[in-house]
Amino acid sequence: MEDLRLIIGTAGHVDHGKTALIRALTGSDTDRLPEERRRGISIELGFAPFRLPSGRRAAVVDVPGHERFVHHMLAGAQGMDIVLLVVAADEGVMPQTREHLDILSLLEVPRGIVCLTKIDLVDPEWRELVLDDLRGELQGTFLEDAPVVPISAVTGEGIPQLLELLESALDGMRPRSAVGPARLPIDRVFTLPGFGTVVTGTLVSGQIALEDRLEIMPGGRAVRVRSLQSHGEARDACRAGERTAVNLSGIEREDVLRGQVLATPGSVAETSQVTLHLGLLESAPPLPVRARVRLHVGTAEVIGRVVPLETGEMEPGSHGYVRLRAEQPFAVAARDRFVLRSFSPPHTIGGGIVLDVQGHHRRFRREDLEELERRQSASPEEMVLGAVQRRFAVRTQDLAPELGLPGSEVQSAAESLAAQGRLRRLGDLWLDVEELERRLERAAADLRAQRERDPLWRGKDRAAWRREAAPEIDARGAAALLGELAAAGRLRLVGERVLPAGAPAALPKDLRDDLRSLEAFLAEGGLQPQPPAQWPRAKDVGPERLEDMLVYLQAEESLVRAGELWFARGAIDQAERRLRDVLGGGREATTAELREVLGTTRKFAVPLLEYFDQQRITRRYGEVRRLLDAGGAA
Repeated sequence: MEDLRLIIGTAGHVDHGKTALIRALTGSDTDRLPEERRRGISIELGFAPFRLPSGRRAAVVDVPGHERFVHHMLAGAQGMDIVLLVVAADEGVMPQTREHLDILSLLEVPRGIVCLTKIDLVDPEWRELVLDDLRGELQGTFLEDAPVVPISAVTGEGIPQLLELLESALDGMRPRSAVGPARLPIDRVFTLPGFGTVVTGTLVSGQIALEDRLEIMPGGRAVRVRSLQSHGEARDACRAGERTAVNLSGIEREDVLRGQVLATPGSVAETSQVTLHLGLLESAPPLPVRARVRLHVGTAEVIGRVVPLETGEMEPGSHGYVRLRAEQPFAVAARDRFVLRSFSPPHTIGGGIVLDVQGHHRRFRREDLEELERRQSASPEEMVLGAVQRRFAVRTQDLAPELGLPGSEVQSAAESLAAQGRLRRLGDLWLDVEELERRLERAAADLRAQRERDPLWRGKDRAAWRREAAPEIDARGAAALLGELAAAGRLRLVGERVLPAGAPAALPKDLRDDLRSLEAFLAEGGLQPQPPAQWPRAKDVGPERLEDMLVYLQAEESLVRAGELWFARGAIDQAERRLRDVLGGGREATTAELREVLGTTRKFAVPLLEYFDQQRITRRYGEVRRLLDAGGAA
């Protein structure tokens, strides 16, 4: 079974025993700072590796509970697989309990366990009262059916039960897909002597390997991965869902901040304006137009102003689309979850999902709202199809960050659409089939029209065909596409030229006579043909028209071009038969020996032999050549 790595997080009011609980579970003290130990409260995020009784591994993220450090808690809540909501039995539900619970709901943390701590400080009757109150507070939240475990970090009561629940949670998990670009929101930056800059975070998509070239966003600073650790172990690669420490070269400690993102180059948008689907909490105040707010996304906190797009002021408990303009650029992807807090005094007012990261500055229109509504309710297939249709050709690695979907979902949706005949894969591109067919038909019509104007037209250069038909496709992809179209009989390829399919229009009699005369002239020389310029009619037709005639006969397979020489098809077929006779049975021969077999001079033999190599009839091995079989083996 694949080794799953669970990210366990804590949440809850200050001094309710989160850090003591983690110490009881892992044996590690996540309070690193002297001030934390002096004051007895967590100020920064704490981390600890954790091996469950079964031997499976997890990582614990301990968050501060004080209201002044909610922004740190938000950075740590990103990427949790399961949260331990901690409530002290001697105090019960407190303000930060409620705010942390709101934040966990807005971020859609998938599951949780409620830990009633410090039960050694209260009598059984008081414990039951607190439990009743706690269950009431959890009604209507994602934790209303979560198990509640009474725990004492001092006596160890409840710890075995909690461990069993964590094991069960791991049993029900599936590994996150590592498909798609790497993205690691940075929650900690430090320097190690002799190593340099290290960043840590939860890898939310893709994978990171040694020597990978990545970038820090915003800013686009290029970096290289020197070494990796996950859960305290040196690794060659880390994948989505793991706590990851990355030792980077190419950047100094002071040039990296929490809130930036380590990512595959080009996969994460840098923007200062986003469109959001926002849900306000029932407890939030009304949200006026251009209210100054704090946006928390990933591990970043950015300040900006929001403008509701459907109404003026948004009412508590309402949902709608808003545009946020930040005061500084930040890194974000579509469909990231976010939390919104008031600017001053800061408290959580709502959250939702990022819908658009393109940063449009024009006035919002009704059709924009309709597009946002489609995105909000669209399935992965609909989202992928829409993205490809808008741009005709989209690279696989660009779809996941643009749509904010896991790479595995994007891949599955695209493959399903390909099976339905709606998308076409070409290398690393997904193409809209309908638009591709329209473009191919326009290109075919243009080829036919040019040949009708001139029956001897030698065809369009491959590069020109690609520029006109599908400039979004690179040269390698266009070559593959042209090969398939030629195999399907939709066009013809002659060297580097593209010609229309089918027979050309009837040629005038004088032109037919000239073509037969030119073909006969070259055929007379056999495997030592005269240059086409010495054909008796060459000066009359001129060099350009002579080239057109040669290419026409080549397209008709009457002539073959080998290097700068032109041979009649009959001579080429005769040469192939001779080569097969002498090289059959696995035999080999030198160029000089084959020249004698062909009965020609080196001037003609070398281009001929190179032509047969290109046609995969023979292959050269040093000084000798051998026949290739049908599978391409010598």
